[in-house]
Amino acid sequence: MPLLTQPFEGGLTGWIVVFAAVIAEVAGGAVTNRMSTAVTVPVLALPVAVAFGFAAVQWWQVRSSAAGPASWWHFGGIAAAVLVWLLWPMAPGILNGADGSARAACAVLPTTQTADCLHRAAQALDSRNIVWWSTAALILVAALLARRSRIAAWAAIPLALAGCQLATHFLEQLLLYYHAS
Repeated sequence: MPLLTQPFEGGLTGWIVVFAAVIAEVAGGAVTNRMSTAVTVPVLALPVAVAFGFAAVQWWQVRSSAAGPASWWHFGGIAAAVLVWLLWPMAPGILNGADGSARAACAVLPTTQTADCLHRAAQALDSRNIVWWSTAALILVAALLARRSRIAAWAAIPLALAGCQLATHFLEQLLLYYHAS
């Protein structure tokens, strides 16, 4: 039997990979808080890519060896990821009351350049929304893989953390540009 299809070895590997990814996401989010997007994206995406790489290998090994499917309780990882995705704060600082509107965001920012601010705020909000909804789609993909890959079910948690932190990052960049933080 392949390594990731064995109950103890596969579980231990999955636990190590997912726990390390969660720690890396929390630390990466704290470290890249005020860094550029070119630095933030790889730092937040790498742990998720590694976790989903292990998930894909486990899915393939379970499928090719006709091993038994994962228990239904592993969908708890998907539920936890959805909770993180829904409850993680998405609007930093003074942008909390902007309610997803570029005009409202510019009203609370210390700027007199309304046209420039509207353009930047609209881009930041659009980027945030794209990342946030893409995270939801990837959580759904993890749910589809979860029956044959326990790692995929639990890797959705660091995925949700990464997606929410990256979505928040775009608004933080707007705050940094206008020195509003």
